[in-house]
Amino acid sequence: MKTPAHFESGKKFHGIDSRERYLQDFRGHPELVKFPSTSEVFHAVLENTFYASCIGNGEGKTLEANETVCKVFGYTEREITKLTTKELFDITENKYIEYLCQRESRGRAKAKITGIRKNGERFSCEITSLIFIDDEGEKRTINTILDISKNYSNSLFE
Repeated sequence: MKTPAHFESGKKFHGIDSRERYLQDFRGHPELVKFPSTSEVFHAVLENTFYASCIGNGEGKTLEANETVCKVFGYTEREITKLTTKELFDITENKYIEYLCQRESRGRAKAKITGIRKNGERFSCEITSLIFIDDEGEKRTINTILDISKNYSNSLFE
């Protein structure tokens, strides 16, 4: 069953009755009227981005990591989910502490900090982080990390 999208060029639903029209398109097919949960949305972002991304518990533990973040740090997904932020970043830097304070006060943050690869190599990276609440009511973070040590022109901040 093909359904019209009801999206404008800005990718937002348009008109007051757009949601109702959207639901009407699925009358007789209630199994198709399932909007994605927060966890499903963030998991889809994690799996479909070219950037190194991971989902954490907000307390320093990595819960899920995509292939790119594993390549950047040199770990397998299984290895990286056993680590905490103190093994992946220089948590003693003032920039890192400021980043955590910003994330706690605003619910999101971005910073240039130092990452630590599996082989011990330290590298400059940019991190963006967003706090969200998952479907079970647990605090989670989605983080995007960009290695800027070799090609600064690919910076997220430029």
